[in-house]
Amino acid sequence: MKGKLNRDTVVDLHMHSTASDGTYTPERLVEEVKKAGVGLFALTDHDTSENVKEVQELALKSGIAFIPGIEISSTLEGKMFHILCYGANLGDKGLQKILKENTDRLNEKDDESIRLLIKEGVNINYEHYLGYEFDVSRGGWKTLNYLIDLRLCKDVSDFFGRLFAGERRVPYPEFESPQNIVEAVNAAGGTAILAHPFYDVGTKLVIDTFEKFKKIGIEGVECYHPNHTLEATEFCLKWCKENNMLITAGSDCHGDFILSRRIGTPKLHIEELNLGKLEKYVIL
Repeated sequence: MKGKLNRDTVVDLHMHSTASDGTYTPERLVEEVKKAGVGLFALTDHDTSENVKEVQELALKSGIAFIPGIEISSTLEGKMFHILCYGANLGDKGLQKILKENTDRLNEKDDESIRLLIKEGVNINYEHYLGYEFDVSRGGWKTLNYLIDLRLCKDVSDFFGRLFAGERRVPYPEFESPQNIVEAVNAAGGTAILAHPFYDVGTKLVIDTFEKFKKIGIEGVECYHPNHTLEATEFCLKWCKENNMLITAGSDCHGDFILSRRIGTPKLHIEELNLGKLEKYVIL
């Protein structure tokens, strides 16, 4: 390990900023990382690298080690999985093409949800919605904040749990395949890690899924995550060790948008992980 890092350095390789659905600006994010005692971190916004350069510069000024990252949405056999990309050339055209296409798909899904409400008789002006802008430090995304401002829903739980539940549920779009994403990440000089495979409560511990991602070219798993039960974490660790895979950890912090997730939690040190080739991406 290079520079000031050592076996006791606290690591958090998964967090979000105002570039996607987090509430922390780059400045606030680095302040919170420092406050939490994290010595090595990565910014991994959803399908965008917009704030990475600024956060990297602020991290360097603060003397905190940093790895550039992105969290990329993918679809495998009809189910959405997130892939953490670390250390890639963020100016790579192939990688940026995938990010733009994923973002466009998500925006279309949000527009569709508004059209659905209008079709059902909800008093919404579609042109007004299209021109709507919100303070990104609120977190979340355009459609959520628009409906909150119209007092049609209270928060993200109300959005998914009531407003767009049951027959009104708008499914996630078909994102890029994991195969294409891993190939693009590798072509851009980066490393692909499977994010929080047991994010949803009750997800079955199926080793077949891991084997499919291994065949696709995933090089590790985010074993430690706030949504993982002890059983899920142990399952991931065992599989990674048996298959010589990288082991990472992340808080998946979204700032004040998801209050239960705080930077540096779960608290893991370098010696408890297997960062392997990710070490070469560390910027100090």
